[in-house]
Amino acid sequence: MNRRTRALAIATVLVAASPASGQSADEQEVLATIQRLFEGMRTADTLMVRFVLAEGARFAMLDARNGPARVVVQSMDGWVRGIGASNKRWDEQIYDPQVRVDGALAQAWTPYTFYLDKAVRHCGVNSIELLKDATGWKVTQISDTQRRDGCRDVLKK
Repeated sequence: MNRRTRALAIATVLVAASPASGQSADEQEVLATIQRLFEGMRTADTLMVRFVLAEGARFAMLDARNGPARVVVQSMDGWVRGIGASNKRWDEQIYDPQVRVDGALAQAWTPYTFYLDKAVRHCGVNSIELLKDATGWKVTQISDTQRRDGCRDVLKK
């Protein structure tokens, strides 16, 4: 993706992420950062994704595949590599976000539906933590739930 196309994609995401009235400028910036993260996933643009991730950003999740559920925390490096190899087949749509900000700390609660090749794969809620540095908001951690039942198909409106 060339610079002009990337700038247009980011501008489009910023317009699409325009929040409801009543949100503060910081809340709007947090939501725009999260939208850039998922736009990077959709377009397989690892540079866009890495730009909004803090160094050492991580995932936290519950893994119940082999017995009782246990907490697993891991680096986002494998996820970012997967995005690069996804051939634009991944699409996570978020909706009804709730954003809270206190100074340079933010947290967003975003229900989502994840699509693989335009088919619902799973859904749940992301809890996304961000910190603001001199370059803007950076995602430090994403915790999520993953379920396969009762998923909202947000692409079919």
